[in-house]
Amino acid sequence: MNRHDITSGLFRSAGFDTTSGILELEYRNGACRRWLAVPARLYQGFCAAEDPDVFFRRHIDGHFFSLHGESGPLRR
Repeated sequence: MNRHDITSGLFRSAGFDTTSGILELEYRNGACRRWLAVPARLYQGFCAAEDPDVFFRRHIDGHFFSLHGESGPLRR
């Protein structure tokens, strides 16, 4: 999964797998987390949002099952 840098107070980078619907976010502190079964339209909205942190809190966090990464970015 390729990730790209984003302008955010919470996150350093974001990536999305269109086949599985996995959204992968890397926090500013280096921790990674994956959200499962995220619709592509939400990922696109997150990337296009004026404030990705607010979009994340309103539309993603708490709405989808998530997994924590252990150390460094998760790669497929």
